[in-house]
Amino acid sequence: MTKFRVLISGLILSFCASSANAELISTFEDAGLVAADIQDTVDNFRNALGPNNGNAPVNGDPLGRRQINWDALPDALSDPTLFPGDFFNGDSAPRARGIEFTPTGTTTGFLVSSTEASGVPVAFGFDQFLPRFSDERLFTSIGGSSFDINFFDSSDQTTQATVRGFGAVFSGLDFADTVQMQFLNIADELIGSINPLGTSEFDLNFAGAIFDSAEIATVRILGGNRFLESNGNFGGGSGDGFAFDDFIFGEPIAVEVSEPPAFSLLPLCLLGALVARKRKASVKKAYC
Repeated sequence: MTKFRVLISGLILSFCASSANAELISTFEDAGLVAADIQDTVDNFRNALGPNNGNAPVNGDPLGRRQINWDALPDALSDPTLFPGDFFNGDSAPRARGIEFTPTGTTTGFLVSSTEASGVPVAFGFDQFLPRFSDERLFTSIGGSSFDINFFDSSDQTTQATVRGFGAVFSGLDFADTVQMQFLNIADELIGSINPLGTSEFDLNFAGAIFDSAEIATVRILGGNRFLESNGNFGGGSGDGFAFDDFIFGEPIAVEVSEPPAFSLLPLCLLGALVARKRKASVKKAYC
């Protein structure tokens, strides 16, 4: 019995003293003048994440993916109207993607570009500078170029979720647009990052990362010095500004507990301490 107690207490205390961290297992990056130049890399990223789980408010294949290409968004929610950041965290198809966008820094909101049929200038008035990966809408932040992307259970839009991978197509990202894509866990701890490499302002770029488990709770976009505005205007400092096309991410997996991991393991840790204490008492009694 004493050996059994030693084994159990050792295992419990060892488990309490350490926790597994998500490991970044692969990154995907590519650039080119037209969609065909990066298509193979985007397809490889999609295949690595798994089958497309669509846009219904149900839990899909945990080894699958969801995605947004912006093109089915109604004109009423496109430029010049601000895009609601929680639009794709809806409780019905096609809005049930389990993803929300939140402004950070000086960013004040988001815009999705209009279609030619709407009569509003396409690509925010930067048609000659912003190529499209999938026709024909693009997404951008306004007032700044930084924002957070958070994930939610597709079947319960109030429950936080995590994903195992995220990738984005950039449009118009050039050398002067310094961008970092950070990946944070549910405790808001940095678990990895990518610095998408800008090339020509006329290029499309893709950057994505996949982890060995669904640990990404937030994707933090730390944008460059300049940002786009509607009607062909710039804001900010140097650089030419950029936009996004397709977003591709793993199936959101609901976070089962809301408290930090250390608190959720507290009963187990206390049990280990109690077992160890009892063993110490019994050893002392044997030698008295």
